[in-house]
Amino acid sequence: MLNSATHVASLKPMTLDPLPSRPLVSILVSSYNYAPYLQEAIESALCQTYDNLEFIICDDGSTDGSAEIIEGYRSRDIRIKAIHQTNGGQAQALNSAFSVSTGEIICLLDADDVFLPCKLQYVVNAFATAPNAGFAINRMLKVNKIRKYLGLTPVLYKLPSGWKGASWCLGPRTMGGFPPCSGLSMRRCVAEAIFPLPAGLKAYADMPIQALAPLLTPIVAIQTPLGEYRVHGSNVAGVSKFTEDRLRNLVVYEKELWRIWRQRLKSTPLELDSDFHFPPEKAPSLMAYAYARFRSDCGSKSIFWAIPPEYFRTLPRIYRWYWRTSILLPNWLFRKSFNFVYGQTRAKMFVGRVLDICRNSLWIRNKAVKF
Repeated sequence: MLNSATHVASLKPMTLDPLPSRPLVSILVSSYNYAPYLQEAIESALCQTYDNLEFIICDDGSTDGSAEIIEGYRSRDIRIKAIHQTNGGQAQALNSAFSVSTGEIICLLDADDVFLPCKLQYVVNAFATAPNAGFAINRMLKVNKIRKYLGLTPVLYKLPSGWKGASWCLGPRTMGGFPPCSGLSMRRCVAEAIFPLPAGLKAYADMPIQALAPLLTPIVAIQTPLGEYRVHGSNVAGVSKFTEDRLRNLVVYEKELWRIWRQRLKSTPLELDSDFHFPPEKAPSLMAYAYARFRSDCGSKSIFWAIPPEYFRTLPRIYRWYWRTSILLPNWLFRKSFNFVYGQTRAKMFVGRVLDICRNSLWIRNKAVKF
């Protein structure tokens, strides 16, 4: 594996051209059988305080009336571009949407999520104040099917910021502390270095973006929630608990992500020194270790100790503590703790609400002290 301390000087982020004063923003949406939520998603994008936008939605073979909803909006608003294709999965739908986009900034929106009215203005301002950053991330409000507030996401830590190339060239990372798909935005040149997304990713299509963008460019983090992340029974977010099958799928996706990561790293616009060495093979990951623990695999400890130490140092402190402690837990307790840390359990939502109350109380106290 690549030693980040040795090769930190080998990588430099890509150079970005200045943005125009009012850049065009392209909102990309992939939609499959989300008719009950589609109207709210579309209207949230079209009713932004920043209006220099285009809205590109790819209907991925829906059979629930989504196409009729999309065409109804398209006929009334020239900012909407609609693509209708046979079902191919989330990655192919996003690829189709990106292929016809023209904006200098790309924002992703899941068809069951909602943008707050100020979302695009915040993103444009963030890129303007951080001209060297090409990847913006923002917090989101977690809501249920009827948009009742459940808490913030992410819950337990601040969003990462700055350039992460030195640590991310240890290998592609998943579930490392980024917001969901609707909280990701990119400069166009960064998106062009990542798209097309691997067609085999029927779900988790934002994984390559989360793995590649921090290697290419610094991150500008917007701690203010700018959207609603809907948790319901028909999406990945609505699955409250991880299962052995779900972790198996994640491990498969990680292997595909590793392949595309090495391929893109070799063709990246990053500046590489002549002594830069590409990692020859995929190291064991935390998800592979978790999958082994869910299967009660007696070889799980050997997987854990094969994970590069540098990888743990890139995690938020609370996650480092969790993973170092997890090796001591029996399998049944590991499964429960893993679902609490990474799932959408009721216990986690309760803790999130308590943290919200504590944060609000601290904010009110600080304001009172100032006055």
